[in-house]
Amino acid sequence: MQALKELKIKTDCAKCIHKCCSEPYDWVYMTKKEISRISIISGLPKDKFVVKRRNAHTGYVFNTLNLPCRFLDSKSGNCTIYESRPLVCRLFPFYPEPLTGQVTFLPAQCGSNLYFVSPEDMGWSLSEFEQETYQWLTDLWNEAIVDY
Repeated sequence: MQALKELKIKTDCAKCIHKCCSEPYDWVYMTKKEISRISIISGLPKDKFVVKRRNAHTGYVFNTLNLPCRFLDSKSGNCTIYESRPLVCRLFPFYPEPLTGQVTFLPAQCGSNLYFVSPEDMGWSLSEFEQETYQWLTDLWNEAIVDY
C-alpha cells in the first residue's frame, strides 16, 4: 500500500470553476517570510492581505491569508502571485494542519481536475515537499510563540 505522502498527483487548476482560493472559510496559514515575499511581489502592505487569528485552544496567534484571496484574478481565474504563493496553496489539495501536524487530503475540491499519476509521469507528491513543510511548520510555530 502506497503512503499518502508518496501519492503522485497533478491538477488542472486552470479548468477549475470552484477555486479553492475563493472560499472565505479555509485558513491559509503563512510565515513572516511568506508574507514578506508576497508583499514585495504584490506591492501591498501585509495589512491588505493578512489576518491575525488567535487559536481558541492554545491562545497562540497565527498569520493567515484574508480570504477570499485578493490575489485570484477574477477575469482569468489565475493566481497573480503564483510563483510566490504560500506553501499551503502550493500543496493543495493536501492541507497541512499546523495545530496537529497532520496533512489532510482534499480531493473533492478539485473533482475531475485532479489526476493520480504513475511515479514516472509528470506531477508531484507530498514527499517532495517534506523538508520544506517541516521548516514551514517550525517557522510558523516559532513565530506564534514569539507573538503570543
